[in-house]
Amino acid sequence: MPYLTIKQAAEATQKSEKTIRRLCNNHKSKDYVTTEDGKIMIDASYLQRTYPMSTPGQITKKSTGHSLPMPTQEVQPVVQPQQTDSLQHEIDLLKLQLRHKDEILGIKDRQIETLERSLLLLGEGLKRETAPTAAESVTAADLEPTKKKRWWQF
Repeated sequence: MPYLTIKQAAEATQKSEKTIRRLCNNHKSKDYVTTEDGKIMIDASYLQRTYPMSTPGQITKKSTGHSLPMPTQEVQPVVQPQQTDSLQHEIDLLKLQLRHKDEILGIKDRQIETLERSLLLLGEGLKRETAPTAAESVTAADLEPTKKKRWWQF
């Protein structure tokens, strides 16, 4: 098993040395970490399972936080004909569902209008029946609140 120093591991994974040290100090990593000549060595296969290694073609320079926007060419994904057919089929299904929901909403709107009209008609009939007559008018004595009886008389 090839072992890497912390510095080599940091360069290979593009992680900081502090992150690699944190991995080495982890209890689960003790089987994969050794010390030779005062240097901490970590197993390369374990490191690769934990953090993906960068290949030589990848950029190994770490960003400093300030970067200038680089002009890039937008890459359009190549869509296979099967995917376009399935996507078109899905779009058609969604349009059909939308039309169906619109029809259902239209039916519900008509039902609501019908119910509102019938409530208005019923409300007018109730107003005529419950209109107070002159004999049933409310007097001032009826409006006075009754005093509550208390258990202790003052």
